[in-house]
Amino acid sequence: MAIQSHRIQSNLLGDGDFHLDRSPRSDDTAHTARFGRKMGEEELMSDPFDIDFKLLPPKLQMQLWVLALDANTSKVNLAYRSGSFRTSLAYNYGGNLEASLGLRRFTAKVGVSPTSGDVDLGLVFRGFKFGASASMARKSAGASFGYGASLLPFPMELSSTFNSAAGGLHSMAADIRSAPDNPLAWYQLHSDDTTTLINTVHMGQKIAKYGTDSKRFGAGLRLNYAPQTGFTIYGGAQLRF
Repeated sequence: MAIQSHRIQSNLLGDGDFHLDRSPRSDDTAHTARFGRKMGEEELMSDPFDIDFKLLPPKLQMQLWVLALDANTSKVNLAYRSGSFRTSLAYNYGGNLEASLGLRRFTAKVGVSPTSGDVDLGLVFRGFKFGASASMARKSAGASFGYGASLLPFPMELSSTFNSAAGGLHSMAADIRSAPDNPLAWYQLHSDDTTTLINTVHMGQKIAKYGTDSKRFGAGLRLNYAPQTGFTIYGGAQLRF
């Protein structure tokens, strides 16, 4: 299979060349564009500009020196990094808006859901983790402290989350006939149900990732409050062999 490439000289960028590599990949869906400075036959990527686009499923990754953009079918994320300092801003479609900041071994993250007003806070330092969450719509709150690997959800948490998702799905399905008449009003009416389903999907994704975590030991303590259950305290430790 022949490989074609195109090069455009740019006087505005000094001696920089713009390379558009149209080499077909194994899936014939991605092309890469890269900017670099040439010195003889060696390309110095100290100031890289990279674009990687995949058609199926749609995914875009772009790097512009210290900035990076990553977008797919579930979220879009813009990140900045300079040395050991890093920060990012992400939006999960139909979900929450997240902002994070990291410096060496310290990381802080804040998430806000525009539809429900839910707020989440997370801090990580040298393996120790602290988290807090609050929901104005459900009038619930929680706090957690842990070390090492994150604990799997406790049985009561799993039951409550999936039962709420089942109720939300049933409510949306029962009212689906009114969606074509006024989709925006239907979505606003079932915004809490949508948030519940999204949280359930996120919990399932987290459970799926536990098996790939490099940390094998974890311990934690959780304190939750909800009008239906009152105050509940969970604590535990786990070791993965």
